[in-house]
Amino acid sequence: MIAAATQMIDLAVLEPALVQLSRHETRLRRVGITAVQPGEGVSTLARELAGAYARRGRTAALIEANWSRPSLAEAYGLTGRPGFADIVAGDVAPSVGVHPVADGLSIVPAGNAAAIRRATLDDGRVEDFLALVDERFDLAILDCEPITEIGDAAALSPFVDGFVVVIGAERTRRAVAQRALADLKAAGGAPLGIVLNGTRRPIPKWLYRWLG
Repeated sequence: MIAAATQMIDLAVLEPALVQLSRHETRLRRVGITAVQPGEGVSTLARELAGAYARRGRTAALIEANWSRPSLAEAYGLTGRPGFADIVAGDVAPSVGVHPVADGLSIVPAGNAAAIRRATLDDGRVEDFLALVDERFDLAILDCEPITEIGDAAALSPFVDGFVVVIGAERTRRAVAQRALADLKAAGGAPLGIVLNGTRRPIPKWLYRWLG
């Protein structure tokens, strides 16, 4: 799955992504959305993809694993509500941190600041919670940290079936992108596809080669 996009995520990106998810939905239960560096549209793509998936009559949980730059609580009117970090820290039951916002769509925001400071993504509660999500939803979409950040995207590699990587066409240098993608693979992150954001040019050949 490779899609080129403008800064606003539109059907040119969503439709190929949805086709791929539908085609492989028997094996894809958890998909991470990440980027090479901050500000490349990860949260936008994650929100739009989860919403579009739910509108197709499926069920999706959008989980915010980007704890350093949380945005989902504000976007969905869930400010102050418990979320992923609260669940992982053991502060609340999993059901308390899952918030239905539309037919087929539930949001798990990052959570409260105190829980974010204490929670870690290598806690056994991460897999326990995601296993419960598997039982309740057709798909979990995780809004992840950029690859070049603290390393949380790599830390989530064991918990997801693969990653969609957003690359800013006009702001991310080729060498930086190649190094980040290599780091993600080395950490066990499976590539599902690339969204080249902010360009009308053809997809570069090196991106095709990276996907193999």
